[in-house]
Amino acid sequence: MQIIIPKLNITPSNFLRQCGYVEIQNPHKNNETSYARSLDPGRFYPRFHAYIKQDAKQITINLHLDAKKQSYEGTTAHSGEYDGEIVEQEAERIKKTSKKFSLSIKHQPLGYGNNKTLWEKIKDYFK
Repeated sequence: MQIIIPKLNITPSNFLRQCGYVEIQNPHKNNETSYARSLDPGRFYPRFHAYIKQDAKQITINLHLDAKKQSYEGTTAHSGEYDGEIVEQEAERIKKTSKKFSLSIKHQPLGYGNNKTLWEKIKDYFK
């Protein structure tokens, strides 16, 4: 399943970490980076498996569910599910989480909100 979200205020890899994914390197594919989140703590499978692509405007996450480890050495057959209710629920969870890191959210400054410059404070003092 392909998930498209607007560009975020954190890196895509940090975003997926916030979603509970860990970074993994595939030594069989020139150390290609992907991300996984296990459905069964303490076990590597079944797991959600995601790949990231980013351009200037958006982030594309290719998500699927690996039900088990590949059956034969050198193959990629792993009983992966690319759609279905479980994958759709995970996609919705990722989209919902992405809203917390949207570039459109305006961050409030720390403090009491009186953010005058030094010159504005001096000018106000002599009024």
